[in-house]
Amino acid sequence: MSVPPGHLVRTGYVAVGKIDMACRARMAVGDVKESYERLIQMGSHQPWPCPRGHWSGERFVVVDGRHQFVASLMLGLEYLLVAWVEPA
Repeated sequence: MSVPPGHLVRTGYVAVGKIDMACRARMAVGDVKESYERLIQMGSHQPWPCPRGHWSGERFVVVDGRHQFVASLMLGLEYLLVAWVEPA
């Protein structure tokens, strides 16, 4: 993620049902497993850095962090901590 001058990085929890993936290409099972295990170890906390993306209307589009998003779905999490850039 690059942050242009005069912009801010915002973070927040988004309901997983309101998240889309920008890239829907195949994923390596091992990469998803690694994210899954990391989330299990975190318990009720969310890891940093978190998935990054942008808003498209009411939905959040994950651009980087899709393995963690899928792992969150597998664990049945209701919310995912995400980050995005917006003008200051």
